[in-house]
Amino acid sequence: MSSVKSFSCRVMAVVIAAFISVCCFSKTPSTEVHADIEQDLAKMADEILFLTNEARIEAGVKPLKAVPYLNDVSNVRSRECIFNFSHERPGSTIMPDGTEDNRFYTVIDDSLVPWTKAAENIAAGSSSAEATFEQWKNSPNHWKSIVNPDYTHIGVSVSYDPNSEYKYYWEQIFVRVDGSLENEYVPERYETVPVGSGDINGDGEINTFDLITINKYLAGLRNLNALQMESADMLDDGTITSADVAVLKKYILGEYKVLPVTMEMIMNGETGNN
Repeated sequence: MSSVKSFSCRVMAVVIAAFISVCCFSKTPSTEVHADIEQDLAKMADEILFLTNEARIEAGVKPLKAVPYLNDVSNVRSRECIFNFSHERPGSTIMPDGTEDNRFYTVIDDSLVPWTKAAENIAAGSSSAEATFEQWKNSPNHWKSIVNPDYTHIGVSVSYDPNSEYKYYWEQIFVRVDGSLENEYVPERYETVPVGSGDINGDGEINTFDLITINKYLAGLRNLNALQMESADMLDDGTITSADVAVLKKYILGEYKVLPVTMEMIMNGETGNN
């Protein structure tokens, strides 16, 4: 009797072990699928960033700087839109003056982003960044925010809930900030990678196109990434000024033979002409 009981216990143990093994195996693909969805949503949000700045550049407006914190609060708003597709938030926020407010901008912590002007674009239903952007482009009020030169920074997100009415929910939050924000960056679809000093536009050559690029930067008409900033620093002094433009001009005209050219090299006549 005891041997039968022992055998039964062993069989039960094997069955339980097999069941646990199947559960553990089944859990892993589920986690991977969730991670894949999050990656896809992040790529879709990035595409909105690219499209937005490309539209602004085409309109002759300075591109917006993205901020991880603003992307995070944008994600809060797109998640809220799943349950309440509106520019008003669920619940109210107590403002510093004691009043209650439930408008979209209350999602921003003013101590982290001291904004002076804000706007929001929302959309729902499309699974494509291009189609969503086209919706905004065809709406005068939404498009006005996208190309408004007053705004300086942006946050973007897209949320997905297969059990909701529209499934996909998109959000852009625009702010004007007088100054810089922590971890701000200018989104680039293809990062410009200069091959060396003077090749600011990353085409492998040093010519008048690079001169145009640095002049646009100094005029506040475009941004440069970290590698471009390093390439544009012709005097290797950590700053970019009209003096760097002058050095680049001399190099293009053949008066200087090397880049960068430090002030010490200029004083000592070591610019490569001798």
